[in-house]
Amino acid sequence: MRLTVCTAAFLAAPAPALAQPDAFKTAVQFEARLDALGGPPAGAQVGVGLNVAAGYYLRIGADAAAGASSRDGAAVASGRVDVVTRYLLDPFHEFRWGPYAGGGVTAQWDRRANWRGNLLLLVGVEGPARAGWRTSVELGLGGGARLGVVLRRARSNGR
Repeated sequence: MRLTVCTAAFLAAPAPALAQPDAFKTAVQFEARLDALGGPPAGAQVGVGLNVAAGYYLRIGADAAAGASSRDGAAVASGRVDVVTRYLLDPFHEFRWGPYAGGGVTAQWDRRANWRGNLLLLVGVEGPARAGWRTSVELGLGGGARLGVVLRRARSNGR
């Protein structure tokens, strides 16, 4: 009897720790972005991405971007793929502006240098919702500096 009770308690213990209200088990959140790259090489890219809630404070996402970079005085095609985890400081939208920080990896490509990978660190602030979208401004470091403007689909239950 004692073994049965201990086994049941051991198996049931993780359930409350993993439980989240249905509000935070939301579907995928879409985003569109415009980034100015400080280089090397310097350039600009437009991208799209998706992210999902991984708890109250974390968002895990991926995005792909393409644009042009300046290398040796010539414009060349460039692109990148990022996988990022963001830590939200205000996930429940208690304040008008919500700062966040994150990290991940980025794989960058341009026509002359081929693919290269880097770690990515970023800080940003997400603004209030307007017409179902939230605007964010991000500063990132990973294979050079970047400044981005991001439009994310607004969640009805938080950020």
